[in-house]
Amino acid sequence: MSRIQTDNSDDAGLLVEVAKLYYEEQLTQAQIGRQLQTSRSTVSRLLKDAREKGVVKITINYKWVRDSALERELVQAYGLKHARVLRADGRSEDEVIDGLGYLAARYLNEKVKDDLVLGVSYGRSIASTVRNITPQNFKDLTVLQIIGALGSGNPLQDGPDLARQLANKYGATYRYLHAPLMVESSETRDRLLQEPLVKDLIKLARKADVVLTGVGPLTRDASGLIFQGYLSKKDFKKLKKSGAVGHLCAQFFDAEGNRIDTTINGRAISIGLDALKTINEVVIIAGGIGKVEALQGTLKGSYADVLVTDDVAARQILSPDTK
Repeated sequence: MSRIQTDNSDDAGLLVEVAKLYYEEQLTQAQIGRQLQTSRSTVSRLLKDAREKGVVKITINYKWVRDSALERELVQAYGLKHARVLRADGRSEDEVIDGLGYLAARYLNEKVKDDLVLGVSYGRSIASTVRNITPQNFKDLTVLQIIGALGSGNPLQDGPDLARQLANKYGATYRYLHAPLMVESSETRDRLLQEPLVKDLIKLARKADVVLTGVGPLTRDASGLIFQGYLSKKDFKKLKKSGAVGHLCAQFFDAEGNRIDTTINGRAISIGLDALKTINEVVIIAGGIGKVEALQGTLKGSYADVLVTDDVAARQILSPDTK
């Protein structure tokens, strides 16, 4: 007769002993069965009883948890290929950005392969993504800067540095867009786009396999870094009056995702909004309540194929009251 048969199998002491052997000493259920002179199935039942009666409590200690239900809703509502939604759980803005970068990096690590052209924009979410990339080596992978250099603020969040850092993570080559973010007129922009180095880079970037970019809202505070020295308070008032809600690739769009008819858009140097609709996969990484309106315009304009955001923003994006 086995020990389990002679003892009371509901005894808390027995449940504790079995749990310690399994979870602390890491014995297999078969090994525990032999030690206690009983079957593996009995050990499995005792472990289940230990969990149900609170003798054992299992917690998943994982910092960045996704909301799969919201991901499915976003994919269905906006025809996305994929969505990654971070459960913010009351975290600070910096922590949420770190989490978005982690989720985006995990997605990108699964997507990147040999012979790929990868375009990269600028900003905190993109910088977080690059930091979280797992170093690998790929053959004939090229990273391109898709937007002109900011020339101010934190250089580690600017396009040239991010392109170089991302290329180093993947053992890839990289190319800079040798131009500023904006120039004083559309005529100057057109002349600059005819420069051989700039023209060739833009042409290649518009045919990228994957593009990583953020999205900016129409607020001077949030957009101050990118447009510092380029746009005035008066310019922002004009943009708001024209219906602008956000910007992608330094070009402004309205609530339906239509590019705003403004001379400001004609001064920006980047691959442009139209290119995002023809690129195979555009990954948008952005979150927070302040970007909801801009994200909705981005999704309605069909600029995104993959969205990485947080649950707070996702719920507002999907809410009938904010659509």
